[in-house]
Amino acid sequence: MHGIEKIKTESLRSQVYSKLKEQLMRGTWKEGEKLPSEHELCGMFGVSRVTVRGALQQLEILGLVETKHGGGTFVKSFSPVESVDSLHPLMRIQKNQDLITVLEYRKIIEKGIIGIALGKIEPEDIAFLEETYTAMVQDTDLGYTKADLAFHNRLAEITRNSIIIKVHEFIDGILSSAMNDIVHILGRNIGLTYHRKIIDALKRGHKDECEALMEEHIGETIRAIQRNRAPEDSLR
Repeated sequence: MHGIEKIKTESLRSQVYSKLKEQLMRGTWKEGEKLPSEHELCGMFGVSRVTVRGALQQLEILGLVETKHGGGTFVKSFSPVESVDSLHPLMRIQKNQDLITVLEYRKIIEKGIIGIALGKIEPEDIAFLEETYTAMVQDTDLGYTKADLAFHNRLAEITRNSIIIKVHEFIDGILSSAMNDIVHILGRNIGLTYHRKIIDALKRGHKDECEALMEEHIGETIRAIQRNRAPEDSLR
């Protein structure tokens, strides 16, 4: 139904959320239309009701759907085109922006994100971040990059701030491309070192420490990039 395939790998909630969002943006379900029930979605994706419910909650935070008590989940009255157009300049940013430009943006934004996320983080979020760290340690460079992106995307999601989440979604391609190039230039050591420190700081619940580590992480990456390439080099 609706071209949805069953989920077969980890990070189930995030995958269900991404696939449902993709279907909504394509107009699979029209404005005001009721989505399949949680039970039906569980069957479509082959996942538990808890996973489906979490994905639907994330879509509701984005303002794409609304859940009516006892009535189901409905597509909100919004235009996917207008939703994109409201942040249209971002859509013109080239995927391969200069690494320093991307990292400078991240240094500012992600310090704020982790500060907000800390006050809303749940044990299941910590478990997810630990999974991404394990993947970063064990996987190929491509798997490392995917796990790195998933780590930072999850922090954005934890804020439950629809604007932060939307912007993060829109520049996903830029972030992914930059992370690939960073691994190619610097390897994994900086990322592994700071991701471990950040997870441990999140567990301790120290806001200042989390913010400082995130700023230090990205700042050190910027300095390492500057040391490892000529000033005139930029991504193409």
